[in-house]
Amino acid sequence: MQKIGHVVFIEDKFYLLWQLELFLESLTSRAKIHQEDIVVLYADPNYHDPTKEWSVSKYLSSIMQEYSSVKYFCVQNWGRRNWYFRFKDDSTWAPHQYAGITKWLSLCEAANAGWLDDYHEVLLLEQDLWFSDTLPTLPKGNCVTSNWICDRHNAFAVSDKSKAENTEGFNLDDIMSLCKVSKKNQKLWTAGAIIFKFITKELKQAKFLNAIVNYNQLLMTLGELALPQGARHETDMIAPSLAIAHCGMKCKEITDIAWKSDIWTHNTELPSNGVVHYGWDFSLHKHLKSSFSKFIFNQKGPWTNKKVMQKEYKDLPFNWLRLFYEDIVVIGSKDLDRDCSKSPSTPVI
Repeated sequence: MQKIGHVVFIEDKFYLLWQLELFLESLTSRAKIHQEDIVVLYADPNYHDPTKEWSVSKYLSSIMQEYSSVKYFCVQNWGRRNWYFRFKDDSTWAPHQYAGITKWLSLCEAANAGWLDDYHEVLLLEQDLWFSDTLPTLPKGNCVTSNWICDRHNAFAVSDKSKAENTEGFNLDDIMSLCKVSKKNQKLWTAGAIIFKFITKELKQAKFLNAIVNYNQLLMTLGELALPQGARHETDMIAPSLAIAHCGMKCKEITDIAWKSDIWTHNTELPSNGVVHYGWDFSLHKHLKSSFSKFIFNQKGPWTNKKVMQKEYKDLPFNWLRLFYEDIVVIGSKDLDRDCSKSPSTPVI
């Protein structure tokens, strides 16, 4: 039987740790994934601060004890280094971090180190995913969930501003041609993002790991040079698809709505076994009748809004929302030490 490793990256800070709790609770209790088939890659937010020692917060330590069979690996905090720079005409300048790249470079670090070798395939997930039931079936081999962000012919375009502010993006075929990707391999480009599954032996090929890193860097640099708004946060969502084509790897695009990984805002019940990406405000969609937004829980867990949740619960229109609320209450009732006061540091160069 083929083993699949379920991999997620987080920084050791409160905002991401409560999401990790919810992730692990629903992945083990609802999706029925065994703890030993879950890999958590974590990094210290102060990785680049020479005045502070790396450590594991009490909160993360408590999660490790609660989910003791999960595999945990400390990784470099790639996203907290400086990736590009902006000099200004007032004699000042600013270095810019890119937090989104850490998910991918941590995966590269783990694959290269052999930490994922126990698994035939690796499913790369996000910490703000919630699993309503056993996972929807995925085909064998490399695959990625369909996503609107990956516009092959106009990537990073701005189209929702005024006419003067809207700008064209990049034609990714131009970028692949610049990088000597053959026409045959360009046809392998896949418009997917967020959730990827890889055959581990193909993932850990040096050429592919290098391509992931370098396409991320290339897109950031091109964005700074060519786009009025500069480098874009979607870089880490587009670069892997370019890397896949660059290396001639086959990858299927998953269009099953149960894996709709951008957002779930439909005024209908979630499909059977559906996966919810809650990186958006439920409160913006009135038909959900929910005030939940992950962005208001920076230094407190959502279970602290228990009275509000109890009041809203009886009027929630969909079963998936009620289950989501129930899981938040469950993790809030667990006796964990949730002490974590870490905040990201900015490297000085």
